[in-house]
Amino acid sequence: MSTPPDRIETLVTRDAWVKPIGITLQVHVVGTALVGSMAAVRKSKELVAIQDLMRGLGVGDDKIRIDSLTFAAGERWFSGSSVEIDLEIRDVPAQSVPEALGGLASLKGVSLRGMRREYGALSAERDELLRAAVAESMRQARLIADAAGLRLRSVHSLSQQWGEPNDDNDHAYPMARGARAKLSVSADDMKGYQLVENHEGKLSLTVRMELRVGEFGEAAGGTESGGG
Repeated sequence: MSTPPDRIETLVTRDAWVKPIGITLQVHVVGTALVGSMAAVRKSKELVAIQDLMRGLGVGDDKIRIDSLTFAAGERWFSGSSVEIDLEIRDVPAQSVPEALGGLASLKGVSLRGMRREYGALSAERDELLRAAVAESMRQARLIADAAGLRLRSVHSLSQQWGEPNDDNDHAYPMARGARAKLSVSADDMKGYQLVENHEGKLSLTVRMELRVGEFGEAAGGTESGGG
């Protein structure tokens, strides 16, 4: 006589489209600045122009962070030096991205290195996906148990695997055709990105569940298969 399985396994995937709380721009700047303090660097005409542009879009100076700074000093240290600056501009409103890119493209010595969506914790969305995935896992397990004449006893194991909205590619926005090959050219050339009006990304969850099952038929004790 065959021995019934002691566990039922289910694999359920659920996903949802989520809206970003803002867009982060990664910008490279080539210009000149008085080298002596970070405050002096921040007064370079290129950074001042970027700050003015972003203020007009509602992005404060505190959202513009200098990630790296490289300079080559002239003969006189404080007379002005060549400077390369990598900036991260956070929390740009999604609806303002085209205007931000257009403004940056008009600035000499400024190039775009990357863009990505920022979503925050997504706590409510994650909770909703988890509830839905677990409920569907239990529904499938009950269906299998009823069809096989088994009784569900308890959950043996449950694992989760999340797919984040920005996992689709490095920058969350693909570079326009030919732009990747031109990434090392002059910083005066704005790098192109494919930009769409809908900035949403997909949050996904896969739940793998194993449930213990009992003997065939109706036996005393244990957990009912829960048809309702």
